[in-house]
Amino acid sequence: MADAPEFVTLIHQPDSFQPGYTDQAEARFIPAYAAAAARAGFTFRVIPVHELIPACRQGRPRLWHGDEDLLATRQCFQVDDFAPAPQAACLLAAVRSTIAESSSVLLNQSADASSDVLTDKLAMTGRAARLGIPAPAAIAIPYGRHARAVVPLAVRELGTGPYIIKPRQMAMGNGVLKAGTAEQLAAAVDLAAWSGTGHIIQAFWPCDGDVRAYYADGQVIAAQLRVPAQGGYLANVSQGGTATTYTLPEDLAAMTCRIAASLKASLLAVDWLLTRCGPMLGEWSAGVGGFADLPEPERARVGDAHFGWARKRFQETR
Repeated sequence: MADAPEFVTLIHQPDSFQPGYTDQAEARFIPAYAAAAARAGFTFRVIPVHELIPACRQGRPRLWHGDEDLLATRQCFQVDDFAPAPQAACLLAAVRSTIAESSSVLLNQSADASSDVLTDKLAMTGRAARLGIPAPAAIAIPYGRHARAVVPLAVRELGTGPYIIKPRQMAMGNGVLKAGTAEQLAAAVDLAAWSGTGHIIQAFWPCDGDVRAYYADGQVIAAQLRVPAQGGYLANVSQGGTATTYTLPEDLAAMTCRIAASLKASLLAVDWLLTRCGPMLGEWSAGVGGFADLPEPERARVGDAHFGWARKRFQETR
């Protein structure tokens, strides 16, 4: 009997995005991911989480995709860490915990750190402060009718505007709002308060774009400069920004490595805001992926590092 194929399966939550966006994104990143996976001896596939049913039966975890149990053979999985819809977030958590209790490999944790500091922008800001790394101040928005109490505090601590309001756990610039005045901030806080998703407020720092530094194998292996569209304030490629390769200055490389060491990360992507007062931390992300918009040869270099790490994890934990 032939050996079972070895998959890296990306499980994502497409309902976080506008209709049609997922198809466009998959057309962009699947070829890059599939090529890198193949070089590491894997087959790459993408499955939306709403097509899955996690379970435990006959003494072992199961993950049903139609009639197929994805955990019937040992595989690798990368599962989205968060979703704005509470029920979707709950299903993602159930899928992650089911895989974690199986013989398969959950690739999300490429860092030996708590999930909060890997996904929560408020926790990231706190870790940066502990490391002495410059980052914009962040203030969490309370929930519901208590949220308005944050407005006078934000004005006192961050100034009279403009402000950025962003989800604590989202990616690709989704849900990031710029408010020009305290009045506009209050309206944005009202919307965030009932969204079911945690948000933070930061001062808006004018910048020339942001840089994503890719860390692997103890060093920065590539970097990408992303610039907002004319008149825009979001540099994410998914939000209309443009990207080019970038030579990372030594100070940013050193701070990127300091963050990675603090998180005990094998793979890390760190975003730096190029403000007119100097570079500041934007956020970071751990796990496999996020390199499809790099040009060659950087795309292959980062892809090989990510899927090579997946292959190593797969073999070490056998």
